[in-house]
Amino acid sequence: MEFIGDIVRKTGESNLLAVEATKASRAYEIGKDSGLFDVPKVVGFDAEAGVLEFERLNGLVTLLDLAIRRDRRLPELLKKTGQALGIIHRDLTLPEDMKHELPPGWMAAADENVFIHGDFACINVCFHEPSGNLVILDWSAAPMVARTPTYGSRYFDILLFISSVFHGAPYRRILNWDAKGMADTFLKGYCEISAEVKLNDFKNYSSKICRLQRKNIRHLARQRRPLRAMGYMFCQTVMHARFCLFLRRHELPG
Repeated sequence: MEFIGDIVRKTGESNLLAVEATKASRAYEIGKDSGLFDVPKVVGFDAEAGVLEFERLNGLVTLLDLAIRRDRRLPELLKKTGQALGIIHRDLTLPEDMKHELPPGWMAAADENVFIHGDFACINVCFHEPSGNLVILDWSAAPMVARTPTYGSRYFDILLFISSVFHGAPYRRILNWDAKGMADTFLKGYCEISAEVKLNDFKNYSSKICRLQRKNIRHLARQRRPLRAMGYMFCQTVMHARFCLFLRRHELPG
């Protein structure tokens, strides 16, 4: 990814970029219609060259950074994030040839699957300081599922976001990092906008996200130097235990 003036340029495989361009364009319209969130506008896509360009939004701050700062606006933004995801799951559609399923363990009953964001994490949801709007970035699927899926259980996006809230804890804040409170606020927003959806299978997917994140933690640790890897593993192990405990004991907000 590179920044060129008012443009953000991504290069890669044309088929993946084509899906991302379509998802982002449709999400842009959903965001405008709902008034809940913005998406950077797609301004160009060259399939032959494998180049996708978005408008550049200056003044973005991730929800993770706001949490680290203990920003007073964070609870409202987390609730709005849950509402935004509910709208995305309700309204996002893609052409049939772009319907790529998640791995089998992440597929729900045939009439319960939705088109997903795919990498819905607190580093991809931002606050735009100049406008005061929520901005959702990166409409390609997460590397842990090979960046290809677009369709499956809504729990993938929901649990990936909650996991990112826990695993985003900075080293020096793990003992007083209110991940539970942040996750509950996000879920409250989702349940409000998706009142007709009963999240009865929440716990059934808990072990799946825990296994997926353990694998991801080990992968990321191997990319660090030994001493930094040890510190990273210690922090992530503590937060991973808290995350899994939260999922086992969790009750959806009323």
